[in-house]
Amino acid sequence: MTTFAAAESRFAPLPGVAQTGKDFLYLMLGLPLGIATFTFVVTALSLSVALAITLVGIPLFVLTLLASRWIAKLERARASLVIDDPIKADQPLNGSTLERAKALVRDRAAWTGVAWSALLLPIGTFGFTVAISLWSTALGFVTSPLWYWAMPDDDETIPLLDSTSVGYTLLRVLIGLALLPTTMVACRALAAGIGKSARAILS
Repeated sequence: MTTFAAAESRFAPLPGVAQTGKDFLYLMLGLPLGIATFTFVVTALSLSVALAITLVGIPLFVLTLLASRWIAKLERARASLVIDDPIKADQPLNGSTLERAKALVRDRAAWTGVAWSALLLPIGTFGFTVAISLWSTALGFVTSPLWYWAMPDDDETIPLLDSTSVGYTLLRVLIGLALLPTTMVACRALAAGIGKSARAILS
């Protein structure tokens, strides 16, 4: 009975409040993390290549790969917010400093970290944009009675969006209430999809 209840809860069409919060947090963090990781990886790898002739680029390249492993570790932990199965962790680096540096060049976890860092910018931007658009629309309609009185009393080009009348205000609230569960389900699917993409690349 417990197993059936757990399965039913897991596959419920409407996510719970806690999961909705995790999905929102995951999608919101995608944009700033995408900007940060993309900028770091592209800049660090470019400098490594440019400075390779001076030998300074070699340790910089190794440090970039090491940082990419840390980024991959962070992203595996972040993905656990939205997917059930944890992503398999990378293998530790053993041996001397020189042996670890050589291992980093061949390390799959480091290179998948580089790949995900580059991909996270467009993926994170998309997830952020969709989530913020859906939630702002739904919550804006629901809360419109609280602030629509302050809207300018101009010509009503689109009455549903422009009118401050009681009828249209009530209609906006009803539409917003209908959009809330749709937004929750859409963000659940989007967050899970991005999380599974992270698992496919980073595992």
